[in-house]
Amino acid sequence: MTKYAYCNICKKQVEYTVRKPLETFQKVVWVILIIATVGIAAIFYAFYIMNRKKDYCPTCVSKVQFSNEPFESEEEEEIPSTPKEKVLRKAGKKLPAKKEFERKDGEEEEDEVKPEHTFCPYCGEDIKPGTKKCPFCHTVLKTP
Repeated sequence: MTKYAYCNICKKQVEYTVRKPLETFQKVVWVILIIATVGIAAIFYAFYIMNRKKDYCPTCVSKVQFSNEPFESEEEEEIPSTPKEKVLRKAGKKLPAKKEFERKDGEEEEDEVKPEHTFCPYCGEDIKPGTKKCPFCHTVLKTP
């Protein structure tokens, strides 16, 4: 019987699950045991590592849900192509609708007007151009 795994954090179906990594305390205990028993505990450590369950997401290392039926994937969203779209998607904000302008043959090309606001590449908030520090996330911005 086939089992399907789904990660609630990544919001996707996981094909290959992994083991949860050992915490630092656990590693220290195993090292002390191996040293104290002159390497005999290394055999038990190998059995312990090999027999742990693989039920964690390889991307975010969170526990996955298992089911006998495949999970329905949400509609595939459009992959962001510009840094602004990536930041806005990461911040959970909706992407503005793209406007397409039609240029008539007789019109001359106008100079581009500088926008009153730009966006922070870290948090995606609107900020004034020329700002050296984002007022929302307080990161220092590079100025061209």
